[in-house]
Amino acid sequence: MKRVILIFLVILCVILSSCAKAGDNTVRQAIQAYGAGQYDTALHFFTQALDEDTNYSPEILYTFIANVYANQGEYEKAVEAQEKSLELHPDYRGYVTLGMLYHLVKNDEKSAVAYQNAIALDGKKGEAYASLGALYLGQNDAVQAIPILEKAAALEPNIAVIQANLAVAYAYVGDTDKSDAALFRARELKCEKIDQFEDKIDEITRITPQK
Repeated sequence: MKRVILIFLVILCVILSSCAKAGDNTVRQAIQAYGAGQYDTALHFFTQALDEDTNYSPEILYTFIANVYANQGEYEKAVEAQEKSLELHPDYRGYVTLGMLYHLVKNDEKSAVAYQNAIALDGKKGEAYASLGALYLGQNDAVQAIPILEKAAALEPNIAVIQANLAVAYAYVGDTDKSDAALFRARELKCEKIDQFEDKIDEITRITPQK
């Protein structure tokens, strides 16, 4: 997993703009270790910070810990830490992250629940809809995926992969016109690995009756 989940630089502003506490230096050391790819050291300091007085809430520290584990490929431990964070403070982004982590440990039932929890917290953001729709599509459940992906596309009309997934979903149900339109839009938006979506659609259309 790429180091894109952790939001250290954003959260660091909390420390820079508020009165420092004794444990803040521990968090700084953790951040520095993480940035250097020293994950064991980062984990040590983040865990230590849980028992210290810092400007960081426990739920944020658990999210940091989850990300360290994820970047080490220890997804089960990442799930556990992310769950602890969400128990303390339900959060849209946290549930989206949890959904991704559950998918990585091949528990798509809990992954779907996490995305649904994110949607319940904020139904005006498209990422959770897009992730949930892609999850159902990966299970070849286009009927369930289509309305969710359509909602995602309405909320985030310029995200290419949503359009590409819609094109595949429409192909599954034999709706060639909508599939072609979504695929055209995905190309316009310069979807990465568009050839993989095109190949999947070609495979589907060879065996699916078209409308």
